[in-house]
Amino acid sequence: MQKFWSKLNLSQKIVFPFLIVCLTVLMVGLFAVGNWFANNLEQNLSEEVNRFSERIERDFQYEQINLESQLKLIADRESVRLAVERRDRAALLKILLPIRTILNLDLIKVVDLRGNILMEARSSEFGEVKILDTSIVNSVSRGAGFADLLDVEGGQQILQAFIHPIKSSEGLLGGMIIAQSLDNQLLKKFASGSSKHLIVHKNGKVIASTLPSVSESKSLTITDLSTQQLTIDRQRYLAKSGSFNGVSQSLSVIALYPVTQLDAAKDLLWLRFGMIFLLEAIMVAIIGGLIANAIARPLKAVSQVAKKVTRDANFTLQVPVLTHDEVGVVAISLNQLIAQVRQLLIEQQESKQQLEIYNQTLEQQVLKRTEEFQQKNTDLQATLQQLKETQLQLIQGEKMSSLGQLVAGVAHEINNPVNFIHGNLTYANQHTQDLIHLLNAYQQHYPNPPQSLQAQIEDIDLEFLIEDLAKILQSMQVGSDRIRSIVLSLRSFSRLDEAEFKPVDLHLGIDNTLMILQHRLKSQNKRPEIKVVKMYGNIAEVNCFAGQLNQVFMNILANAIDALEEINYHFKNDDWDRQPCITIRTRLIDDCFVEIAIADNGNGIPEEIQRQIFDPFFTTKPVGKGTGMGMAISYQIITEKHNGKLTCHSTIGKGTEFYIQIPTDLDKSQ
Repeated sequence: MQKFWSKLNLSQKIVFPFLIVCLTVLMVGLFAVGNWFANNLEQNLSEEVNRFSERIERDFQYEQINLESQLKLIADRESVRLAVERRDRAALLKILLPIRTILNLDLIKVVDLRGNILMEARSSEFGEVKILDTSIVNSVSRGAGFADLLDVEGGQQILQAFIHPIKSSEGLLGGMIIAQSLDNQLLKKFASGSSKHLIVHKNGKVIASTLPSVSESKSLTITDLSTQQLTIDRQRYLAKSGSFNGVSQSLSVIALYPVTQLDAAKDLLWLRFGMIFLLEAIMVAIIGGLIANAIARPLKAVSQVAKKVTRDANFTLQVPVLTHDEVGVVAISLNQLIAQVRQLLIEQQESKQQLEIYNQTLEQQVLKRTEEFQQKNTDLQATLQQLKETQLQLIQGEKMSSLGQLVAGVAHEINNPVNFIHGNLTYANQHTQDLIHLLNAYQQHYPNPPQSLQAQIEDIDLEFLIEDLAKILQSMQVGSDRIRSIVLSLRSFSRLDEAEFKPVDLHLGIDNTLMILQHRLKSQNKRPEIKVVKMYGNIAEVNCFAGQLNQVFMNILANAIDALEEINYHFKNDDWDRQPCITIRTRLIDDCFVEIAIADNGNGIPEEIQRQIFDPFFTTKPVGKGTGMGMAISYQIITEKHNGKLTCHSTIGKGTEFYIQIPTDLDKSQ
């Protein structure tokens, strides 16, 4: 909607809201007036149906009064009274049959006081059916005259019946009953001269109807006496329910008026209102267009001048001032703005000419300064690279120097007391054996010592003491040998006495490094012991810087242990679900290169990290646990100090392997 609105011009933006408001008000007004007229039409028709229903009830009552009057005249005739007194059926037939035909009666019956039938004549329609008139016949003895509605056994017909007593001067002789069927013909008689229809029903079952489409088998439901709409065979009617009343029962009568005329009147009404709406909409659109053009014309002139000024850069144009309202103020302001811009452009052109003069000398100075800056930048980059290399060398040298001093001091301090212990253990073992032999000889010469001495021997468990003392001395011997081998490994790793370039056994350097890292290889609470698999090849001594190579071995093996410690191990069924392992392989390549491969079965290194693993200060370890310099220094030692190669191959989920390749004779390779 916002996009559509933005594409409209000013006239359209003025006209559309005006049209929407005016047409909405017009539509609401016409709709309200149309509904009022339509409701009045429907109300008038409903009142007409109500009046028709009331007239039908009055006609029915008049019909009853008319038949009662005819019955009274017939019953009071002298000939009828004499025939009843004589119980002369033939005379009654002769008198009453013509009357039945003339009055179009369906039943005429004469009974005595006991209810015996003296004469009965029926129409052919009711010749064989049983008329349920027991209650009205039984009322003859009371001498009362009244009207009632009678049912026919097994059928839907209803008879409106009347009874009148037959009297003589001596008293009551009997009674005469006449009945007329409440059928379609009677309803047509009531509805004659009208377009309305009637339906008589009893408890929803149709008794009679003026509609041919409504048969006597149909069922209708009219729940109240108010006017409502009823649909019969897809034809809608306005319906009003009334009643035909008798003594024993009542019938419902429905007055129907087809709503076709009402619908036609409503359609014509809405058609006229639609034409009125269309004409007024056209008028509103014309008026709105005129108003919009009157408002937008001055603004359009302003916009056209603004477009020309912008497109052609012609700042000599001026907007014609057509009005003195807000639009005129805008036109005057735009003219002033154009004049100011024209003046600014003139000043800008003059400034541009001066700048061109300045630029000619300035460009030469800028080119000269740029060349100087480029030269300085090149020098700074070279200096920075040299500083980085020097920094790495200083770090490496300081680290190795500190490590060598520390290891030398520790080895010296530990080696002296260990030598004392190791040397004295031999004499201690000999002296202990001599004492044990003396004790055994004493026991042989004095097999039965005093009781107190025997108790003391048992308290100290002399036999266990002799046996355990030998084991203690043996374990002390093993411990001192272990300490001496560790000290030797520390001295060999630091190579303080072998700092020069000389032939070195690489296997010994690897073993010494593993000896130093032995405490990290042991099993811990969260993982089993790290297994080290050595697959050493047959290689000779290599001319190299032993201390620097030991540092490379230390960095790679320490990283491998760190990678194995990052695995989540699970202890199930008295065993670990995974065995951490470090594999070390050495081999000779073409008699001129030695390759050392160190592999672990850890989680592996992602490819994006592998590309940065030898960069200075790059580390994946938490802050405080890694400087990011270990692999960078190792790479520099192998590639620059030994003219070799250091590469890394890793697969996620399988592990990582580092390959070290150095020449067997560094002097020849250089």
